[in-house]
Amino acid sequence: MNNPFSLKGKRYIITGAASGIGRAAASAVSEAGADLELVDINMDGLIDTINTMKDKKGRISPICLDLAKTENIKICIEDIVRQRGKLSGLVHCAGIPYISPLRSISAEQLEKVFRINTTAALELSKIFSKSAICETSGSIVLISSVYASVGSSCNAGYAASKAALHGLTRSLAIELAPKKIRVNCIAPGFIDTRMKESIAHLFDEEHDAILRSLHPLGLGEPEDIAYAVQYLISDAAKWVTGAILNIDGGFTAQ
Repeated sequence: MNNPFSLKGKRYIITGAASGIGRAAASAVSEAGADLELVDINMDGLIDTINTMKDKKGRISPICLDLAKTENIKICIEDIVRQRGKLSGLVHCAGIPYISPLRSISAEQLEKVFRINTTAALELSKIFSKSAICETSGSIVLISSVYASVGSSCNAGYAASKAALHGLTRSLAIELAPKKIRVNCIAPGFIDTRMKESIAHLFDEEHDAILRSLHPLGLGEPEDIAYAVQYLISDAAKWVTGAILNIDGGFTAQ
């Protein structure tokens, strides 16, 4: 019987694969049989990702790329296709946080956040959608945040960069449907990842307790998002496009 969740014989790009959700997604997608092009600015982290993948089945290539330098994305993807063949899908997990009150928001830092969280997603999708890059059908998955839909103090810059992905997802889903390319978005709640650790010093234990209380099922793990990625890029989700999938332990249900 055909397994609609199998990714055998397919090739995907996963950005932000050096840690967190990107690393977990790489592991889940590889276990399903896919070949992977893992992208991150941190090459040591990519090597660690590959070394920690116990059940990898397909070919895996680490690629060091600064997604803030948008002009290099096209060159990188074209080189991948030239060397190893067309792509089946794209998963954009790379992202950076930006915690700042409105009065302190820096235009320079805001631009950097948008370049990685949002502009890179648009550029990756633009290049992937070309017939010379994508197979006869394909899937794009963007990683957003619950804060694209839920207000949070001192989070305007980050929230804006993620909210833009929701509009991008819906618009591209319609535009790319004739090309048989599906576009979906996952909006995670708080996940125990390195990104969370990188901003932990900004908050006290009371804030951490409040944060946990906002998630009826507790904080999530990277694997909770990774399995959703695996589903959305597989044939099991062949009739799913333009969806914003909240995976947040009940955060937005309250």
